[in-house]
This record gives sequence, structure tokens and C-alpha cells, in this order.
Amino acid sequence: MAGKSTLQLKICCNQFINTLLISTDVTENGTKFKNIRETYKISTFLLTLGLMYPNPVYDEKRKKLIVMAILSVLPAFTLAGNDIRLRILNNDMANVVRQSIILVSITFVIIKFIISIARKDELRSLLEEIDADYERFNGMSEQYQDLVEDTIRKTRKVEKSWCFVLLVTTASYPVLAGACTIYSQLFSDHPRRYMVHELKAILISEEQKYQSPYFEIVSLYTMYIVIFLFIGFTGFDGMFSVCLLHVSLKLKIYQENLRNLFNERDIQKIKYNIGLFVKNHCGVLRLIAKIQTCFEVWLVGIFINAVVQIGMAFTQITNQTESDINQMYYLYALATVVHIYLPCYFASDVTYNAAEIANVAYSSSWERVQDSKIRSSICFIIAKCQTPVRLTALDMLTFNMELFVSVGHQIFSKHRIPCLRF
Repeated sequence: MAGKSTLQLKICCNQFINTLLISTDVTENGTKFKNIRETYKISTFLLTLGLMYPNPVYDEKRKKLIVMAILSVLPAFTLAGNDIRLRILNNDMANVVRQSIILVSITFVIIKFIISIARKDELRSLLEEIDADYERFNGMSEQYQDLVEDTIRKTRKVEKSWCFVLLVTTASYPVLAGACTIYSQLFSDHPRRYMVHELKAILISEEQKYQSPYFEIVSLYTMYIVIFLFIGFTGFDGMFSVCLLHVSLKLKIYQENLRNLFNERDIQKIKYNIGLFVKNHCGVLRLIAKIQTCFEVWLVGIFINAVVQIGMAFTQITNQTESDINQMYYLYALATVVHIYLPCYFASDVTYNAAEIANVAYSSSWERVQDSKIRSSICFIIAKCQTPVRLTALDMLTFNMELFVSVGHQIFSKHRIPCLRF
């Protein structure tokens, strides 16, 4: 009976997870390209686990769980806030910065919670449009399907790499603390314990905070915060990369359409294909606008987070304190650099592929067609595609490699790190 109950419990859990991920619309089996939930399982699973997946069936439950998640991190704000207050009184600015790093990270995850609720309809519409695109890809020729497969492979590498960077960075806190504690207990004349993240104790002395059960309770809670940050920085952020790479894929497909446009001999067919291209091109511009609407607050957030966090991490590295395990801040700075680099790089890739359409249109052998309307249409396409397509955040920031270079230059020049030049 116990084995049967366990089997039933596993089946129920699997059904619940599948319902969260798959929602109400299920893609047909046997197709080459699946929907976004099946194609990018890591990002969608972490997005669901992080309570940010826009499933209308569980919207109300998700709101309640988000409130509970926010309440669960309030003790971290209390402990870190008390630590910051005491450090300021002692003029210990290095440790003020160290605690601020954690508070900024937790705050950014909470902002993502709010975005996922406020923009749930837009996010849902965005994912549905990508699902519809993948369904259409199944009916395309092998030439186009090769482009889709290349993009899927690239996107999966990106999401795995980002998860690996985050996993190494967040795991460095408990791993280094555990390693230092074990080494101290085995080889030191004065063995001590190391917290996962050092905090000033409340209502007890500094000696008592390393004693049981306070040490174990705080360590377990800090581990929860580490997991909270890992999940909060993977799914939502990874989905943005998925969306931008999908836009670049569509732009590459439309470039191929233009290259093959004048292979047709039928003038009416060429006109129809031009009209179809214009319709699709306008559609991808609307898709970019939709992505911008869903993620623009997050984009401003990662810019501010990058400037603040990298600056604080390098401040912590160059101003070492006795209680710090400073090696982890090198990883933290690296993860934050990658965090701002990815959206800048992929946004620049979208801009490049959108502008490349003008070059492809000009080189598409239009001069061999005598029809004036077709020639005029090509001129309009070239003129339209020469207008740069940019991804902006609240009309304040344009995300491209120039933004990344400027951020890096300001931070590294400020902290005088000669080995890293931009």
C-alpha cells in the first residue's frame, strides 16, 4: 500500500508540473520544432519555479505565492539593514558595501516578481507568438529549418552558460564558507566557523552567533536566500535572451526571403511575395515593441544593477576586511558583467540583422525586373530598413555594445584596473 501511495504521489506531482509548464494549449506531437516550453526547458522550468511564468490558470495562486516569497526574504532585509546600521556607526564602509550587494540583488528579484504580475498578459502574448512561429517553422523548407536549428542550438548554449555562471557564483558562498570552516576545524590552532554570509547578530553577542542553534538556523536561512537569488536571476533573464535570439532568427529568415525573391518569373507572384515580406517585417517590428514593453523596466534595472553591483564588488575586492572571503566577489563581478553583456550583445545582433535587410534587398537582382512598381517597392524596403532598429528601456537607454563598453569603461577606470581595458 505504501508503494502504491508513493507512485500516486509521483504521478500527481508530475501532472502538476506539466500543467504549470504546458498550460492549456498543447503542441501536436511528432513535429520537428516544439513550442517554447519544450524547446527551452531550462528557462521555462526556472521561470515557473521562480513564480514568473504567465500561466492564466494559476495567476491568483501565483500572486499569493509571490507575496509569501517576498515575506520570506524580509528577515534578510532586517539582518542586513541592522548590519549596515552598525557598520555605518563604526565607519566600516567596506562591510556596508558588502551587505548592500545582497540587498540590491534581493530587491531586483522582487522587482521581477512585480513585472511578471503587471505584464502577465503581455508576457503570455509574447510566448504564444513565439509558439506560433515555431509551429510555422515546421512547414518551411530545409534551408530555413537549418537556420532555426542553428538558432535553437545557440540559444540552448546561452541558457546553459548563463545558468552555469549563476550556479558557480551563488554556490561560491556556501562552498567557500564550508571549505573554510572545515579547514579551520582541522588545521587551525583556533578553529572557528564561517557564516555563508557574515552578518552582525541581533540580541546576542558575536561569540554566541557561532554557537548552536543560531549558527545552523542562520546558515540554513542564508542557503535559502542563495537558492532564491539563483532562481530569481535565471528564468526571467534567460527568457529575454530567448526572445531576442528569436527575433534575430526571424530577421534572418526574411533576409533569405529577399534573396530568393527574384527567382520567380511570375511578376504577380513577386508582387505577392513583396507584400508578404512587408507584412512579416511589420510583424517582427511589433514583436520587438512587445518585447520592449515586457522587459523595459527590467532593462533599466539590469543597467542600474550592473553599475552598482560591479562597482561594489570591485570596492569589496580592493578594500578587504578580516571577515570576508573575498574570492567570491571576483565571481560576483564576472556574473554581473555577463548579466549586462548578454542583453547588449543580443540587442546589437537584432539591430545588425534588421539593418542587413537593406543590403540584401539592394543585392536581390531587382534591376533585372522592368516593373516600376516592384522597383519602387524595393526602394521603400531599403529606405525603411535603413532606419536603425533599437531596443530601448523607458526611452532612457539604448541597449547595444556601446552601452556595455561605456559601462565597463566607467567602472574599470574608476577602480583603476589596468589589466581590463575597453
